[in-house]
Amino acid sequence: MGSCGGQRRGGCSQGDPRAAWPAGNRGCQEAQHSLRKCLESKRFFIVIDGMRTELWNTMKNSFPAAMGVSSRVVVTTPIQYIANAYSSAHGHVYAMRTLSEDLSRKLFLKEASLEDSSPSNELGSEALKKCDGLPLALVTTAQFLQSRGDPTRTEWTRLCNNLGEHLETEDTLARMKSVVCRSYASLPDHFIKTFLLYLGIFPRDRPVRRERLIRRWLAEGLFGGDAELATCYFKKLVDHSIIRPIDVSSNTEVKTCQTHGMMLEFILHKSRCENFITLSHDQARQTGKTRWLSLHPESAGRARMSREDLPFVRSLTIFGKAHKSVFDFSKYELLRVLDLEECEDELGDKHLREICNLLLLRYLSLGGPISVLPKEIAKLKLLETLDITRTKIEILPIQVIELPCLIHLFGRCKLEDASQRISKMKNFLSEKSNLQTLSGFVADKGFAQLMDHMNNLTKVKICCESTMDVSNIAHLSKSIKGFVQRGTHANDNRSLSLNFNKWSEDLLSFSLEKTCFLRKLKLQGNILSLPPFVTTLAGLTELCLSSLGKFTGDILSALSMVRSLQYLKLVASHMDKFVIRKGQLNILLRLCIVVQSMEDLEIEEGALPCFESLQLLCKDLDGLGGIRMEFLGCLKEVALDDGVSDEAKQEWEEAAKKHPRRPKVLFVKTMSESEADHQMQTGGMEPAETPATLAPGHDAQVRLLNEGAEQTVVQVQPTPNPMLVRGQ
Repeated sequence: MGSCGGQRRGGCSQGDPRAAWPAGNRGCQEAQHSLRKCLESKRFFIVIDGMRTELWNTMKNSFPAAMGVSSRVVVTTPIQYIANAYSSAHGHVYAMRTLSEDLSRKLFLKEASLEDSSPSNELGSEALKKCDGLPLALVTTAQFLQSRGDPTRTEWTRLCNNLGEHLETEDTLARMKSVVCRSYASLPDHFIKTFLLYLGIFPRDRPVRRERLIRRWLAEGLFGGDAELATCYFKKLVDHSIIRPIDVSSNTEVKTCQTHGMMLEFILHKSRCENFITLSHDQARQTGKTRWLSLHPESAGRARMSREDLPFVRSLTIFGKAHKSVFDFSKYELLRVLDLEECEDELGDKHLREICNLLLLRYLSLGGPISVLPKEIAKLKLLETLDITRTKIEILPIQVIELPCLIHLFGRCKLEDASQRISKMKNFLSEKSNLQTLSGFVADKGFAQLMDHMNNLTKVKICCESTMDVSNIAHLSKSIKGFVQRGTHANDNRSLSLNFNKWSEDLLSFSLEKTCFLRKLKLQGNILSLPPFVTTLAGLTELCLSSLGKFTGDILSALSMVRSLQYLKLVASHMDKFVIRKGQLNILLRLCIVVQSMEDLEIEEGALPCFESLQLLCKDLDGLGGIRMEFLGCLKEVALDDGVSDEAKQEWEEAAKKHPRRPKVLFVKTMSESEADHQMQTGGMEPAETPATLAPGHDAQVRLLNEGAEQTVVQVQPTPNPMLVRGQ
């Protein structure tokens, strides 16, 4: 390795990368020219560690554009957009996985000087969970607990429950505190820090749905009703590796997430100090009024609330059981968010009537054995979100549809018979309704007639009963066509999901008279053919077909006519041969096939020029078949069923090694056939969901900088410890 500018051979000085860059445009150009000239005839390996500012556009001209020898430049960063900015045409992003449970345990016990059979070992299990497999967190936490001597069970529990507080005061946790504080300080503004503190409402080990979180933010008035802005802030938290994706949809959007363990400890401590959130297990109640109240399952049943606290609560979330004093809803005067979907207490009629008197309520999510929703819900004129998916409600009062501010409605039920008020309802829905999301409803004749007048709908998910007669099918077909045809702009974010046990060709046999835009379409049932309107849709980027039978060659051939597809998912029992030819599906990025058996998948040379991800989940897969991996120049990852033969695994891995980009090959465990069929029949699985457990790789990121250099593999410790760099 060469040396430059008097630096020691084999290395360079550490510190802030900005410190080595002269101020002013002329000084930068001189430094770039000097460094480039020094490196032209040398082999070098340069690591820029922990980058948090976008300096690559300034720095990249300092490295030779073409070299006759092998050199590498590596940047480590916990921030996704910086990794993207630093990439070259042949660069790669690598996410370092956290340590396994077994390795985490061994490292923790070693640093804590504990034997595997020690009684204290059991006591440390809670601390292990909070470390999330992060080496720095494991080491510092173990050293902290070890420094306390031999604590009793009670003392050990108390120490583990207050790690956030100890982060502030204990020298043994100083390194951990430095990393966590730097991650928090790197967030761009005060607002996003506030939204991060809001995550302290949710218990550890409870994945949080992105849409649930965003709708709650909006109901709190944090974004002025701007859902796009709320989504942007959520993505920033993911981008900074502070929120960890748990489940990712087929179009790479985060569906559920968690906060890293030690970051959550920091959030909880900061929230308590600022009286932002009151938790049920707080040992010392804060001074001041309780505004955001969250009752966690470990002690929610013992948390008694005084009547003086309740009038000022703006948000109430209950996980598990709660003390009866919490359910005195008549005392809440400012409540805007009431989230009871994971509450295990049974609410009586008295509780529901009191909830209907919470006139400021904007978000209401119910769970448990509730079977009837009172008509008094009509009083909630400001309600924006109603989620009754986890209840036993089968008939929804018509008063819900008449709520003037209602935007999102979720449930698995039928609408109350509205035949006597159908004309009045149609007028209201056409002129005053703000309903945008309608998810999980069972369609009948009355519903179909009303749906045709819901002009603001952008997301529809409905179930079609197999007992529907010809008249009902005609009404529903007309409503579906009307919904599709209202998508007249390219930027309309519209989606349609239909679940039907019995396929009726008449339901979707309509044609479109004009150009219509639909971004996402999901069809689940016994699919016999591809509906003709699908191939005429503009802007259809995501299509999911989930059939109880098989996909024939005719269906697969018709798919090649859908020009704008970026994400395609096919779920069936069997699939005929699928050939993708050059010029077909030109902008497809991701393809997921989940079948029990298939004839073959063939991708011709020159086809799929943008293709990045292939998920081929079939246990009977026999090698590569008609796939030539070298034809897929942009391929990044391949996921196969873990049940394929060892010979097939080896063949795919060897093909990946020969590929210029060396795509990842993952082997995933899928659900059993009976489990998948049961979930599809009962509606427990959405059509777009894959019956597989795929581990998302959205931790801290690193991108190889390849200005004419060879590639290498580098892994980076995920936030909140972005320090460890390892070559592989």
